[in-house]
Amino acid sequence: MPDTEASPPPRNGAGLASLVLGIVACVFSFIPFATEFVAVPSSVAAVAAAFIGWDRIERGVATNRADTVAGGLLGAFALATSVLVYLATHSRDAV
Repeated sequence: MPDTEASPPPRNGAGLASLVLGIVACVFSFIPFATEFVAVPSSVAAVAAAFIGWDRIERGVATNRADTVAGGLLGAFALATSVLVYLATHSRDAV
């Protein structure tokens, strides 16, 4: 009788968290007040979770490459948008 060892389930939590945080960051990155308190922290967390998820994919313990990449890109886009919104709402005219 062969010894069949069950493989552990994939650890896809970081990639999924990256995707969810990236979506939240993108939604709130266009709202001036929410940019500073919601979008920036969630976009930084999305990018960090994407790096963790990508490391897990490279080690072969995670299987959600598309979610991880999309979450990281959404987080980076939201961070850039948040910076632009912040600069647009906090700039002063130098006349």
